This record gives sequence, structure tokens and C-alpha cells, in this order.
Amino acid sequence: MLELTNKQTQAIDLLTDQTTDYVGYGGAAGGGKSVLGCAWLILLGSEIAGAKFFIGRDSIKDTKASVIKTWSEVAKMLQFSDYKFNDVGILFGNGTEVELLDLTLYPYKDPLYDRIGSKEYTVGWIEEAQQVNYLAFEVLKTRVGRWKNNLCKSKILCTFNPKKNWVDSTFYRPFVNGKEDKGTRFIYALPKDNHYLPDEYIKRLYELKDEATKQRLLFGNFDYDDDPTALLSFDDITDIWKPKEITDGIKYITADIARYGSDKAVIMLWNDLQIEEVITFDISSTTKQQNTIRALATKHEVPMFRVIVDEDGVGGGVKDSLGCVGFINNSSARNKNYSNLKSECGYRLAEIFNKISVKANISEDVKDIINAELGQLKTYDSDKDGKLKILPKEKIKENIGRSPDYLDNFIMRMYFELKKFEFHIA
Repeated sequence: MLELTNKQTQAIDLLTDQTTDYVGYGGAAGGGKSVLGCAWLILLGSEIAGAKFFIGRDSIKDTKASVIKTWSEVAKMLQFSDYKFNDVGILFGNGTEVELLDLTLYPYKDPLYDRIGSKEYTVGWIEEAQQVNYLAFEVLKTRVGRWKNNLCKSKILCTFNPKKNWVDSTFYRPFVNGKEDKGTRFIYALPKDNHYLPDEYIKRLYELKDEATKQRLLFGNFDYDDDPTALLSFDDITDIWKPKEITDGIKYITADIARYGSDKAVIMLWNDLQIEEVITFDISSTTKQQNTIRALATKHEVPMFRVIVDEDGVGGGVKDSLGCVGFINNSSARNKNYSNLKSECGYRLAEIFNKISVKANISEDVKDIINAELGQLKTYDSDKDGKLKILPKEKIKENIGRSPDYLDNFIMRMYFELKKFEFHIA
């Protein structure tokens, strides 16, 4: 007989209500994620004949290996045997199907997940969602609610361990900040919530040597990242919100320019390495952004040779109009050990990050966004050609589901650190 934990019961309530669209569940190892997913689909599928479900993971091999074993165990506890495994997934005796999906991103063969763009599902489950590309979640959101949904509400369950990507910003961060909306909910499940876990399992988690891994898998701490490619630690990032002494008082302006309906436009006023003001436009014209930069520069007496904008794309016109410095991401690095200027500036940012602070009045939501973006400052493919690179913008977008506009400002500020000895800055 299957006995659910209190947290699993809370999740089942959300998965069977008429309000919630997306349920996140997890936070640590041992919270009963796989048991929850299998139990939900078995109970629902036995009630609805001819439904279509999916279970997806970043690897079809992992999906089959993990799901089939857990499914069989949960079905036995539920005394349910009216199913069989087939080439596609699982088929119920009443005609309900569970398709096992490969949610791997194939950037050349299928960059937009066209292979699942025409599917029709009743509900579905993304297992180990922290490993899955954000675009897969976005596409699957359009595929549920399209088959037999007169009998139940469309839902997607996402089960995951902590990771600083879209599962953090979609589920955990709104939950911990008390800003969940009624359609997207998160159940925070830790090993201590699962009284069915053997003591030996908990003991092994406590014995983990790596602190970041222990924080994630034992305590469900989303603020720790065990990615060895990360250039900034959790402590490094949170330290920027502590006041620091300003040394030279020289002011700079950085700006990541965006067109209407594109990414955010972000402008920062710097006093040496302290951010004094942050201006964000969700939707604005390049003319408005340009006028804002000019007004900010006039007010704080910042000459145009200490104003830098992202020159790629629409920023080129703003740079020409203002007569300021342009930042070309893929231009040559000053140091031949780096693949391009942006990578060189990214590594320089990591080197002097402990000197940076933020004085600007920033909401907690924006702080979380900045923290998440700074966590994406990572080394990337450094062993392929011997040159150091940072994680490119398109990869960061895949991880967090948005453009890293604030991080780009931090990186552009480093241009002036590299140029200090080439320009007379007064």
C-alpha cells in the first residue's frame, strides 16, 4: 500500500485542483519526487480512458531507466497492474498512453523542439527539470490541454533539485519571496519531510564533502551552485549588497540597449566600482534610452569617453549618436589568452568582484534577477582551443529563460578597468 508524505499529498491536491497549471516539486534529494510523479499519473490514468500523458527528461535513456523502475514499484504499491510497457512508453488497459519524451536540446537538428510541437497531451511530467532546457518547458506548455481535457484540467508537474536556472526563477524564487501566482505553485520537499527514507540515506547526505553539493541535496539550498565552471561563488555574489568604501569617485555609465519588444534595456551609473543607480526599461525606444543616458551623464558630469553601450545590434546607432564608447562583444581581446573582449572582461570581473558593491535602491525581485545572472558567469569550452571563454549569451538564455542584461552591464564596466592605463581618466 502506498502512503504519501504530507508534502506529496499537498502536491497531489494542487495536481487535481481546478486552478493550478504548473506544479514544481522538490528542493533536495530524497523528497519523493519520482514516486509523486508516477503515483499521480497512475491514479489519473486509471480514471480517464484514452488520455495522453508525457514523462520527459533530458535523456530518453535516463527517462526509461528511472521511470520504468519507479513506475513498477509504485504501481505494485497501488495494486494497479492494468498496464504494459511498449516502444513508446506505457499503455493502460483503458487506452490511456504515457509517452516517454527525450527533452534533450539538439541545437543543430532541432533547436526549437519542433519534434514535440505538434503533439497533443492531457497532462505531463518533466522529471529532473533542472537538467532540461527552458524552451522544452515553454513548448510543452502549449501541448497540454489538447486531449481529453473535458475530463480534467491540463497540468505540468516539474520535479527537480536546486539549480540556478529557470526552475529557480519559475518556481522557487516566487515561492520563497511570497509572490506565487495561483497558476504556478511550488512544494518545497526535503529529506526530513520523507519519513520513509532509510537512516543510511540521510547519513550519506550528511557525509558529503563538497559543501555546495551538501547544501543543494541535503538542505535544498537554491543559492548554492555546484557547477565547477562558475566563476563566482554564492558568497561572492551576495557580498555585493554589503556597503564598501569608495576609492576614487570616478563615475561611469554602462548601458545594454534593446529595441521595442526585445530584451530589457538596462542602464547603470557607477561611482568607481559601486553601482549608484540602475534604470531598467521593459519596453522603450532606442531614442528614449539614448536621451536617458545623455541626461544621466549631464547630471553626474560623466564625459562620453566614460560612457559605454553595447554596440552590437541596435546599440550601434546609440553609440554613434552619443559619441560614447562602443562595446563589441566578439572583438579581439587585449590578452591573446582570451577568445574575445567579452570573455576577457568577464574574467576580469571575476578577479575584482570582491571590490564591487551596489548602493542603488533596488527591489528584492531585481536583486534576485541580478544574483541569478551573476551566477551565470562561467567558463565555457576553455579546453577546445586553449583560449579562455565565458558562457555565451545564448547559452545563458537557455539556462534562465531570459537575456542577462544586468550581467552584461557588469561585464562592460570592466572595459574601463582594462583600459585604465591606456586612457588618461580624470
